[in-house]
Amino acid sequence: MPTKSESKEQIQNLRHSLEDIKTREGVVGYILRASASAAVDIKDPSKIIDYAALSAIVLESGENISNIFNLDEIKTILLEGADTKILSVIIGDHRLSIFMEKNVDHNTIYEDLNLT
Repeated sequence: MPTKSESKEQIQNLRHSLEDIKTREGVVGYILRASASAAVDIKDPSKIIDYAALSAIVLESGENISNIFNLDEIKTILLEGADTKILSVIIGDHRLSIFMEKNVDHNTIYEDLNLT
């Protein structure tokens, strides 16, 4: 388990990665939530509430499914729609959701988060 300073450093590194990821073609934006704060960067500000609700529902549903089917701890969730997909990642006490067009390679996005 990482120490508090290691976790803080990991989140700081994550924020730097997100700055690069958000500029990529097809990436709509992201929401990074902690228990008392959130960092939101969505290209269309009129959709922030919609994306925040979607993020919360995806993460809650993933946790519920995990509990029902005894899947152990969920670390990532990918939800694909007709045109859009969301990659949600649980990092300690933080919840990250990255919104993108369906044709964006979410595996590359995940690798570029440098979470390992």
